[in-house]
Amino acid sequence: MDRLIAPNSVVSAQADVAPATGTPQFATDGNPAANIPATQWPAYQYNAIQEELVAILVAAGITPDRTKTNQLAAAIRRLGQSTLVLSDTGAVNAYAATNPTPLITGASATWVDGVVQAVKIAHTNTGASTYAPDGLAAIPIYGLGLQPLQGNELLLNGTAILMHATIAGVNSGNPICVLMECAGGAQQIPPATASQHAVQLGQVGHGQCRLTYSSATTIKLTQFNGQNLIINGVPQAIPAAGVSLSNGGLSASTFYYVYAYMNAGVMTLEAVATTHVTGTNGVEQKSGDATRSLVGAVLTNSSSQFSATNNFYGIISWFNKQSISMQPVAAAGTLTSTSPTEINSGNRVTFISWLGVSVICTCSGFASDTISQSAIVMGVGFNSITATSGQINQANAPFAGAAVSLSTTFTPFVATENQAQYMTPLGQVSTGSGSFNVINSVTIQG
Repeated sequence: MDRLIAPNSVVSAQADVAPATGTPQFATDGNPAANIPATQWPAYQYNAIQEELVAILVAAGITPDRTKTNQLAAAIRRLGQSTLVLSDTGAVNAYAATNPTPLITGASATWVDGVVQAVKIAHTNTGASTYAPDGLAAIPIYGLGLQPLQGNELLLNGTAILMHATIAGVNSGNPICVLMECAGGAQQIPPATASQHAVQLGQVGHGQCRLTYSSATTIKLTQFNGQNLIINGVPQAIPAAGVSLSNGGLSASTFYYVYAYMNAGVMTLEAVATTHVTGTNGVEQKSGDATRSLVGAVLTNSSSQFSATNNFYGIISWFNKQSISMQPVAAAGTLTSTSPTEINSGNRVTFISWLGVSVICTCSGFASDTISQSAIVMGVGFNSITATSGQINQANAPFAGAAVSLSTTFTPFVATENQAQYMTPLGQVSTGSGSFNVINSVTIQG
């Protein structure tokens, strides 16, 4: 198509233009019976229609060609392939833009479901966000998972594709803008429900760590078979160097749970007395505070320090538990008691354990008595220095000074979690004076 080529046509500067006043109406062929004359076809109207059509070609970058009759269709197709990108004129988390033809709401609304806006983002979002085109009321932006944004979905200089939508059960049935995509921004998706679905970050990796002893003043959370730990519903990467916690401010001989949390984007540990509960996502967390995930527990010694010795093991990991065995240096003792008595406090092992976890306590060694045929007894004292737990081992001395072999094992399930536990060998004799040489050990899971 092209502009008019005909006798008596004029250049643009001489073309008729629309009248400055008058009421826009419709054309008629007239009705002589009703004394209604036919409408005169003014040149300005022809010019207006012609220029409207030419404007479509120009907008599509097509040069008018009088020999072609399909240029208008081609221009419409090309314009349909183009996206008008609006400039973000809002603020962080409150986005706005102006359309060449403003959208409206109300009886003749054009800001309706299905309308798409492409906006070049001027501010990276830090949390839940809204969009307000053309000065209209702001509506919340949701991701493809139909949840409010959390941060970094809208990236500086990225182009966000937003679609107006009203979905039952979402935002109480009120309109939202669905973020279809934004180059460079994090993409929100629904939870995966089948093997070929994309997974949310919250569905990938958890508990890939261990809480370990570093020194008398430091414990450390380290990576183990991965690096993820879910905190407040989001898997967070444990730094390669680990996360340390000092004993500063901790009391002596006190049990503490150790929790990990995010502090301004930095993984941090805290030691507190508050117990743990299982969250709705299955993660063990601090009671009353879902932002803290359980990673372990510690028991300070009498100097308010951390300890991991054969006599005092005061650290256990919640994740990736391992068998930890303590065996103090063998200590001898002499007893005349006819009831269970601690053989030597040097054999005592203090430790902590998770609730319901079995602990293996063993004692073995030799004993003798100054009196022939005296009954020599050895047993395990679990949280007691005067009462044996489990089975005892008894032997009678064949003659005075004769050594007899004794051994016993007790495997209890810990009934109380947040306190010190201990195990010590107990002995007794029926008469005379008994001499004991004992080796004992404790194996826990932590």
